Parts: sequence; structure tokens; C-alpha cells
Amino acid sequence: MVPLSLFRRAAICAVASCLASLPAAADEVRYTGPLTIKAVDEFIRSNDDKPVTQLSISSLGGILDAGIKLGRWVRQKHADVRVNFFCASACANYVFAAGRHKIIAPDSVVMWHGGVQAWEFTEVLDEYRRQVALAMRPDPDPYARFAVAALRRYSTVADVRDLETAYFKEIGFDGALVLLGAQPVHYDTEWWTATVGVMEKYGLEDIEAPPDYGTPAYLNRSIFRRMLFKNARVTFELGPDGAVVATPVDR
Repeated sequence: MVPLSLFRRAAICAVASCLASLPAAADEVRYTGPLTIKAVDEFIRSNDDKPVTQLSISSLGGILDAGIKLGRWVRQKHADVRVNFFCASACANYVFAAGRHKIIAPDSVVMWHGGVQAWEFTEVLDEYRRQVALAMRPDPDPYARFAVAALRRYSTVADVRDLETAYFKEIGFDGALVLLGAQPVHYDTEWWTATVGVMEKYGLEDIEAPPDYGTPAYLNRSIFRRMLFKNARVTFELGPDGAVVATPVDR
């Protein structure tokens, strides 16, 4: 039997998709669904010649390259980004962050999930480089050749990291927010969010959101957080001294 939660998730996604298909306002375009190269390319082709002032988006994320491509298109258009329902992972990292004016609609959530700068990727890359060095010695370690072949797929992580670093610099975003729930302290949470004050602290400016956005009270009443991001166990707020503090969120 399929768990009831799956039906609830499917119902929420169906409602979001239905609402997103309603006629858009003047100069508004809408993106719904995963961020893939094919989908983003088709979206840009369909809308590139339009006078776009706002991108409304509902997405659980997707491919880094696709997210950055859509984010750069948003910046090229000098467009606002409005989050309807949810914007997570690559959507949060690269599209929401690109908006001239960033709008989070009531009950909607921007969810962070991590990125390619995470320590686990650093460890794998370091091991890959170490094994490459061993394999290139005059008396190569027999195991090193096998290890290099097994780890070769991670060599592209370095290129992707450079792409992300350049993009964050381009938009003035401190990418540490992307990793905040996992490092330097690991909070045992799959997803996390942050108040407007915290997002501003990391370089995301001109954000419009409900007054208590990102607080535990807001997240606990958001249907999208409760149904799609139950594993979001922490949010980040500003303490009395202006420091970023982690606050638990009910599951």
C-alpha cells in the first residue's frame, strides 16, 4: 500500500501545478517543475523575446548548471523572482538568489539543502588527487589506477565548484548559507531555511516576505513545509546580538 503521505505530496504538487498554470500577470512568466537543462532551455526559448519583469517559480530544485543558467537569464532580464509554494535546493541557491526583488508568497518556503562546496566533496576530491599522484609515479601503486578509475567521475566536481563560486561572486551572494545546516555544524537536518534577516546577512537583498517568515511558528503552519519538507528540522534566525543562531522546528 502506498503511504498516505505520498498521496498528500502528490495532491499538493498537483494543486501547485494547477495554480501555476493559471494566466500570468502582464510581464510575468512562470516556471514549474524540476530544473533540467532541457526544461530551462525550452523555457528561455519560449520567453526570451518577452518583456519579463517577474519570474514566478515553484520548483524542488534540480541540476546546478540549469539553475545557474536560469538565474543568469533572470539577471539579464533584471527581473524579480516570486516564490509560489516552494523553491528548494538549486532553485533556492541559484534562481531565488538571482532576483532583483525577491518575493516569498504567504505560506511559501525557500529551502536550502547543501551544495558542491560541502566537505564530503572536498574529501572525495582530495582522495582522487592523491590517487592520481600515486598512479603517475615511476613505480605506480597498482591500487591507485583502480582507485582513479573509480573516482574519476568526481573530477568534474572541481569544475562545477568553480562555476558556482564565480556565479555567487557575480550575484554578490555568500554561498555559506547554502551549507549552513550541514557545516561548520551538522544539525542532522535534510533541509533548512532562514529568516529574512539571516538571508540579508549572507548577501541576499531586497526580500519581501511575510513578517514572521522563517520562524518556527511560520514553518509549522506552512502546509508546504509540513508536507514536503518534514525533515527540515532547523531554521536560522538572528539573535539579540545579531549573530546567526539555529532554532529547532517541530517535525
